[in-house]
Amino acid sequence: MGIRHAEPVAARIAIAGDFLPAGNLALPPGGWRAATRGLAPYFDDVATSFLNLECALDADNLPARPPAGLGQTVSAPSASLEYLQAIRCSFVGCANNHTFDFRAAGVERTRAAVARHGIVPLGAGRTLCDVPEVFLWHGPGDIRVGFWAAAIASRELATRTSAGVEPATVARATEAIKILNSRGARVSFALVHAGCLRTNRPDPAEADRIDAIANCGFRVVAASHSHRISGARVSAATNLPASFCFFGLGSVVSGYCENPLEREGLIVVAGLTARSDLARVELRPVLLGESGFGQVPAPQTSEAILERFRSLSNEIADGSSARLFYSDVSQGIIRLYLRDVRAALRQAGLRGVARKARRVRMRHMKRLVRAVLP
Repeated sequence: MGIRHAEPVAARIAIAGDFLPAGNLALPPGGWRAATRGLAPYFDDVATSFLNLECALDADNLPARPPAGLGQTVSAPSASLEYLQAIRCSFVGCANNHTFDFRAAGVERTRAAVARHGIVPLGAGRTLCDVPEVFLWHGPGDIRVGFWAAAIASRELATRTSAGVEPATVARATEAIKILNSRGARVSFALVHAGCLRTNRPDPAEADRIDAIANCGFRVVAASHSHRISGARVSAATNLPASFCFFGLGSVVSGYCENPLEREGLIVVAGLTARSDLARVELRPVLLGESGFGQVPAPQTSEAILERFRSLSNEIADGSSARLFYSDVSQGIIRLYLRDVRAALRQAGLRGVARKARRVRMRHMKRLVRAVLP
């Protein structure tokens, strides 16, 4: 995408969306490693990979927090990390809306399980008084790559007094880049948990935030949360190389697929030269099978997924994406909010409704207004 570099690629890094090893998954007889067979060819030439871990691990005997309306709390066994090991995952983003499904104890268990499997967890468990959690990867030769994970779509964003999920703000992104550069990073990538369910289009405000984060110095910023693919655009700040913003990568594993479009995913593969220059960015389409595990699609299906990505990117470029986004999310939005309120009332009476009201953030109110007013 948009890069021409004379030097050869010395290392490839894969950036994917959601790894959600829970729900209606059909684990094959060979276990979690065997489940990677359908997607393994995509990682044969990859040096390392970076994904979003979309659930708590080993949380069976921990008390769960009240779900958001009809939302669910999700957990998986730590053995599921064998899947990530098999696709050469070195670090995972833990900054998402399910990070605190089992409160702080669940975060601690999840981070401990990830570390035991030789993977670095990023993006949860610190306050805003702490520096952003980043990681510097040493690749072959002089390759030095920085990684950061943060979220817009999360109920438990960190504050100065409360440990939580790393917030995807320009201030934190600026601080993260400063730390990575001081440690020797020559190129940096970010995963941002952002997006809206029931649509393939990005929230315009969130898309602008992702652009701003990229302009802090991240060469690739990739989002996931909607469990659908979205489009992309190139962002170019003054005196900085062009950055690539992907607004929805879908999933590589998910046991929760309510719509056929939630079975489509994308893997971004960044090719780096021996000097850490970004020489190539390519997309590899993913299709979730009935098992819930990602597969390399047949050629015709691959082209259909890539064509959808191109179409969504064109909408972003011509400005029609914003109008289509509000049209998508307005479909049944009042009914969905009422359904959540009824669920909260059944779960905890008026106190539950009050909790639900407190969780309605300004971005949700803006979407609600757009649903009513053209």
